[in-house]
Amino acid sequence: MSASSSLAALQASVDNFAGATESTPLSTLPDWGSLTVLLIIVHFEDTYQITLTGAQIRACPTVGDLLALIPARA
Repeated sequence: MSASSSLAALQASVDNFAGATESTPLSTLPDWGSLTVLLIIVHFEDTYQITLTGAQIRACPTVGDLLALIPARA
């Protein structure tokens, strides 16, 4: 799955990512907080069958960094 299709899937699943690009800082997303982190965790589990931790997500400065956590095989 390409980065653009991964971003589109994330945007479709988590409303906070609407209009975001790979260079968008996560901290600037609307309503960025613990609920968004939980929604990201659920999205990654449902879509890619991988488990992320809150710490992994918080360590990502941008949307692109978050998408880089998706294994190449996904």
